[in-house]
Amino acid sequence: MKLPVLFRRRSLVLPTLPGVILILVVLGLSIYFAFQNVSTFLAVNEPIGAEYLVIEGWLGKNELKQAYRIFGSRDYRLAIVSGGPITDEFNSGPPSFAERARTYLLSIGFPAEKLFAVPAPYSAQERTFLGAVTVRGWLTGQGIFVESLDIFSGDVHSRRSRDVYRLAFGEQVEIGVYASKPDEFDLNRWWQSSDAAKSVVAELLGWLMVKCCFNPGQPGSD
Repeated sequence: MKLPVLFRRRSLVLPTLPGVILILVVLGLSIYFAFQNVSTFLAVNEPIGAEYLVIEGWLGKNELKQAYRIFGSRDYRLAIVSGGPITDEFNSGPPSFAERARTYLLSIGFPAEKLFAVPAPYSAQERTFLGAVTVRGWLTGQGIFVESLDIFSGDVHSRRSRDVYRLAFGEQVEIGVYASKPDEFDLNRWWQSSDAAKSVVAELLGWLMVKCCFNPGQPGSD
């Protein structure tokens, strides 16, 4: 009886010293390029000229002013402010970020008849998605069936917001996005600010989680 062959000889191709150096140089340049541009990748600015604008209500005053200027420079039918409850025990103002942002936007001249606050319920996680679902439900309740939306979000949070709204509204609704311009750090030198570095790292991880692990189900499902 012939015994089975247990081993075979194979040739192994290894890089030469110049090849190793070239591989390391290309790898190093790729890492450096990715490091330099991760913030601008996350702070995506790709509006599509939709009829409706969604403004994330947790933004600061300077960012809300930017949203107001954009609304005034475009032909939007109305704006919707999203946001969940404000849980700070010292808060004595509006109970939600949506209502607080609307109050501020009205104070700087936003037309009241074109601005609606849509507060989301409390959640300890996936707040952006819950806000998107709440906006979707509000639009349906108003008899407004959209084919496209533009989202105004905060700098490095904008890519994740766009992807989450795409999940909430489904492929039949086109989603565009504006990223606010930060006034506390330079997107091209984000590593020079500890707050910016924390934001960039946290948003990169959050975006990766949405892309690889978040499965909310079909639009309209529980």
